Amino acid sequence: MIKIRSIPLFLLLLVAPEIHLRAQTFYSYQGSGVLRESFLLNNRSFCINPNQLSYLLVDSLMKVPRLRNQKKLSIQPAAVSILKFSNSAVPSGINQGPLIPNVGDQYLISMGIKLKWKDNIDISFSPEYQFAQNIPFRQYPTYNREWTPYYYFLNHIDNPERMGENQLKKFYPGQSYIKVKVGKYTVGLSTENKWWGPASFNPLVLGSNAAGFLHGTLATSKPILTKIGTFEGEAIAGLLKGSGIVPRETYRINTTTQTGDFLYQPKKMHQRYITGMVYTYQPKWIPGLYVGLAKLSMMYSDEISNGFDLLPLEGFAGDKFTPAETSRRKASMGSWFFRYVMPKENAEIYYEYGRSDQSLHVWNLFEKNPYGRGFTAGFRKGYLIGQKKRQQIQWGAELTNLSLPSKEQVQTTPASWYLDDYVRQGFTNRGKVLGAGIGPGSNSQTVYVQWLKGLNKVGLRFNRVIHNLDFYHYQPYYLTDHFNQYWATVTGTLYGSFNWNKITLAAECTRQRDLNYNWEWERYTPNGFENIGYDQLNLGVRLLLQYRF
Repeated sequence: MIKIRSIPLFLLLLVAPEIHLRAQTFYSYQGSGVLRESFLLNNRSFCINPNQLSYLLVDSLMKVPRLRNQKKLSIQPAAVSILKFSNSAVPSGINQGPLIPNVGDQYLISMGIKLKWKDNIDISFSPEYQFAQNIPFRQYPTYNREWTPYYYFLNHIDNPERMGENQLKKFYPGQSYIKVKVGKYTVGLSTENKWWGPASFNPLVLGSNAAGFLHGTLATSKPILTKIGTFEGEAIAGLLKGSGIVPRETYRINTTTQTGDFLYQPKKMHQRYITGMVYTYQPKWIPGLYVGLAKLSMMYSDEISNGFDLLPLEGFAGDKFTPAETSRRKASMGSWFFRYVMPKENAEIYYEYGRSDQSLHVWNLFEKNPYGRGFTAGFRKGYLIGQKKRQQIQWGAELTNLSLPSKEQVQTTPASWYLDDYVRQGFTNRGKVLGAGIGPGSNSQTVYVQWLKGLNKVGLRFNRVIHNLDFYHYQPYYLTDHFNQYWATVTGTLYGSFNWNKITLAAECTRQRDLNYNWEWERYTPNGFENIGYDQLNLGVRLLLQYRF
């Protein structure tokens, strides 16, 4: 059992930070999540990068005094933050940006500088330094007979179980950007994390599970009012990187064929170009309702042969135009979503539905033939308490399903979420999926209850994840006496965050139980034939401190 050490006291004295996170994670922006949960800000969809709210907006709601700066040019330090994340036995955790699947201690330290010229140019250089112990842990068992189906997934996605064999020390550009405001729009270059869609934990298309990637962006700077309602949107184009990690057991032979091929099929080692778009529409006649679409397309950058390949338009009109699209060398996925907010009831519901093989549009939503599909659905409801009704008790839930819907899709060549047949790194960056952190073929259920007062909160969250059901059903032993050996993770988490002017302290403590870890079982024990699963217990601790200037 790995001992989880506390952050040295001198770090606590030197750095007392404000948290820069989304509601459910220790990455992205905590303020935006609490604003959404507390219904303190109701003129935003919170479906397009809610982690990018300005400090001034959050400070105004927290009643933090700030001097008006009359200078055209403003230069000041960026937020200073230290994040510590520890696991005792299992590399657990989602929505952690550049943090890797790690056992032991892991740190992410960020600081930098911000520059602003009038209200037109905004520059932030916020590099991050990562250190991870990366202690060895129990991986997929080498004695397992099902390496052929296991390698099918390894060959169609770049998502290593462990990021190398040594300690990790690395620098990232972090949440850095250059943005220029032009009228109602913003253009820029950024390595920030994006979060598209209404999900609180598992966005289908794009979230903060992987490290941010270099991209250009064109976005609305604020909701645009029209006669029929308001619109928000963003289009991006960028470059994705691979993990550089080769799977284990690459010498294994494929025993299902007579050719003697190795199970491991090396991927094309070339950078991937990614483009995507998201928009939301708030109908004038239905206050509180936001509907939208999100889509991503990806291909190897050396195979771009048409200007349309650079745009997020593949399949947008129901047709494929470029050579890469017609030959299926361009991977696409997309989703429709809605969020309905009821401020008077302190409640909201949301839903996102997508398909993993192409961009989702109305004319292919009701296709009869089986296709890869997934959804995330959730709600939250709050009850005001206290004499002045400034506090609330809130409860909510989210359900995510990414497993394939029919057995025919699983028994041949599973087209699981985030996998692709040609761009075989899949929808990943630096070895982690871009969307839902639970990963391909997985399902998740989350419930939580929390106390809120302003931007402070304390809560208790329970989560259950069934890992990669597509792989589990793809294995021959599923049809035998091992039909109940799927891998399930059950967690209970106590969490909280507290704000003092520009200072916030946040913490999480998680107890995790993995049943049939890595689909592993023991058929024979000292007591005879029992066919029991191999279980793991993990304790996780996360602490983040940050100071905002």
